[in-house]
Amino acid sequence: MQSYRPDKFKTTYDTMEGEALWRFLNEASTIAIMETASYLRRPAIEPLSPFLQHRFPKVRRSAQMRRMIGHMVRQILEDRGFGLYRRNLRINNPNNIFAFGSAYQNPAASL
Repeated sequence: MQSYRPDKFKTTYDTMEGEALWRFLNEASTIAIMETASYLRRPAIEPLSPFLQHRFPKVRRSAQMRRMIGHMVRQILEDRGFGLYRRNLRINNPNNIFAFGSAYQNPAASL
C-alpha cells in the first residue's frame, strides 16, 4: 500500500479518521468495487457509499471528509494505472452520500 499524499487535506486527514479511511480504501475488496464501477464508466466512489456510512458514520455530515475520500480514490486508481475519464458525474441515488464523482478508465483494459 502506497502512502497517501494529503496535500490540502492534511488537517482533515489528521482529524477525521484519515488513516483508517486510507486503509479501508486500499483493501482488496474495496479496490475491486472501485475498479468494477470504473469498468462500468460510473464514479468509483458511487458504490462505496453504504460501506463508508457503516464504517465511518461521520462521513455523511462532513463535506470535507467526502472530498478527501475522492482525493484518496483518485490517488489509489492512478497508482493502479487508471486515468480520469470524466469528472462531476451525477450520482442519482438519493441515499448515496455523494452527489457527484469522477469516473476512471484503465487504458490497458480497453485494448
